[in-house]
Amino acid sequence: MSVTLTRKQVLIADGAMLFAAVFWGSGFAVTSWLLDYMSPLWLLTVRFLASGGILMCFLWNRVKKLRRKHVVLGILLGGVLAATFIAHVVGLLYTTPGKQSFIAGSNVVMVPFLYALFYKRLPSLLATLGAFVTTVGLLVMAFTPGMSFNLGDGLSLLLAVGIAFHVLLVGNLSRRMDPVALTVVQLFASGVFLLTLSLVLEPIPHFGDVSPKVWWGIGYIVAFVTVIPFFIQTVAQRYSPETHAAIILSMESPFGYIIAIALGEEMLNLQIVLGGALILAGVFLAELEIFLERRK
Repeated sequence: MSVTLTRKQVLIADGAMLFAAVFWGSGFAVTSWLLDYMSPLWLLTVRFLASGGILMCFLWNRVKKLRRKHVVLGILLGGVLAATFIAHVVGLLYTTPGKQSFIAGSNVVMVPFLYALFYKRLPSLLATLGAFVTTVGLLVMAFTPGMSFNLGDGLSLLLAVGIAFHVLLVGNLSRRMDPVALTVVQLFASGVFLLTLSLVLEPIPHFGDVSPKVWWGIGYIVAFVTVIPFFIQTVAQRYSPETHAAIILSMESPFGYIIAIALGEEMLNLQIVLGGALILAGVFLAELEIFLERRK
């Protein structure tokens, strides 16, 4: 990360990613509901092709300025994103939205280790400590006596690994190329990858039979769970360290759980409150780093 960044820039970036986490948190419950009406791969195909297509229409002038190697890197990032979301939606067929949101949130503790592996250096002590505290909070919130680990939970763990890799790749690429164009390329490429798999693995759905309320739900995940938060993440990670970003974005898990509670799919209890407090403590440690190490 560049040392020329100011404290204000990092705080604004972290605040923006917190905003994105709220939208991503809402996506668990909405996607789970939509899976009752559309198959997993076709739901993802519609989501990402529509998202990428919308951005491509408005931002084509930014995309066409990319160098060829940057386009290729954006396409590869889109492949990682597609694989991650396949684990997300298929996992939801076998586990609950609340449980998946917390297992997926475990990516926060993976990022410091992957960061050290890729960059051959450790992230800051405060950021690493914040990642561990946040993960403990996620585990506290997710744990129930006698809980079982099923196929959906295993896929949710793969989702967590995919998210961790995605955070690292976005952080790296957003500093090497136009982050706005990168957002467009990765979303559209994901849609193309998913369309190919859908045509091979699933029957084409009768889109004319899809009810208006389902289309409204799809519209919500396209605009508010895909276009807006991915745009925010890609641009904001240009100004925030990877471990920092993982901690802030992990807030999607408690937000996802709160929304699941509001929809009657989960129950609120003292354990949830305690876990949430630990997660907030992890976020506080990450933000404290800004004030201790950045004097600008």
